[in-house]
Amino acid sequence: MLKKMRSKANLWFLVVMMMVSLFFSLPVLAQEEENLNLRDGLDDFLTGSEMGGKPIGFVIGRIVQGVLGILGLVCLVIFVIAGFQWMTSAGSKEKIQSAQKSMSAAVIGLIIVIISWAAIDFIVGALESVTG
Repeated sequence: MLKKMRSKANLWFLVVMMMVSLFFSLPVLAQEEENLNLRDGLDDFLTGSEMGGKPIGFVIGRIVQGVLGILGLVCLVIFVIAGFQWMTSAGSKEKIQSAQKSMSAAVIGLIIVIISWAAIDFIVGALESVTG
């Protein structure tokens, strides 16, 4: 019974967090329609290795950086959920240890993401300086 209530609480927490994040992203949707011409970007993509006037290595580097940014956000969410589990553990040593393991895993994951981000940023910067 307690496990079922906790899973419902976690579900509600995730729903509320998604609603809050959607609320803060609404100002982005207020752009003028003329700026949202997606066909030009698709034409640039289909023309070959020069995507929008940028070399393909640069574009791949930016995509990898975007993915790493999303992974960093996932680490942050895991850390927050583990903190919530710790606060609602009611003194249970097993729950506290589980939350601590989740927190340490999130921190290790975040460190890996930051190191990867720095490496990709260095590689993309080196490619930009070499290719001009």
